[in-house]
Amino acid sequence: MDTEEPVKWAPGLRLSADTGPAAWIETALAAARPGTVAAMVPTVFAAYARVLPPTYAPDDEGRFRWSEIAAGRGVALTAETRFDDLVAGDGRWGRPSDGGLDARETTLLATVLSDFTDASDEAFFCLWEGLGLEETEALKDRATRVRTPHRAYHLLTGPVSAAAVLPGSVEWRCAGLWWPADRAWLVATDIDGYLTYVGGSSEAIRALRTHPALDVVGVESATPLDPSYG
Repeated sequence: MDTEEPVKWAPGLRLSADTGPAAWIETALAAARPGTVAAMVPTVFAAYARVLPPTYAPDDEGRFRWSEIAAGRGVALTAETRFDDLVAGDGRWGRPSDGGLDARETTLLATVLSDFTDASDEAFFCLWEGLGLEETEALKDRATRVRTPHRAYHLLTGPVSAAAVLPGSVEWRCAGLWWPADRAWLVATDIDGYLTYVGGSSEAIRALRTHPALDVVGVESATPLDPSYG
């Protein structure tokens, strides 16, 4: 019996009935210390990073990077930077969206990270079951799920380049977890958080931190999640 089927709304992706490729993540996150990066990204990587998402100004008047806000305010971005402290009550910058990066940043992450895996044509993507979209509601009767301590996901598979392919109505969201078949790295974003975390080789994390179109800071597996938001 075929354990994969094409996903109509996401060309190039297939829905998998075999969650075995995610078992290592389920095991690692179940044993992780809550509230730390390790609770989102297994502690098997040499380096970790926090990806800072764009903000969206009120009334659709702009999209801002954290680096732009920091430059405008004359402050530095570090692993301890708190969003509310960064904007210091100035509403003109707007706020990041809960649930992940938009398609632009997700595509950039996929492009950079593709150079640090030998399995760029075979990756896995965990899509949260509770998005409430027509596309995900159609899957609600499927028993197969990837299960982490606080989430359950549908497992999709396809090339790393498909990371930004989600239903159009959630263009600004990425998969909750995605990684290549060789487990060279992993990207994680919680639907109720606003930050994305990456674990990988030192070289991969360095490439993300130095990319001119991304705002990325280094963290440790024990770094507390989401220093401030809400």
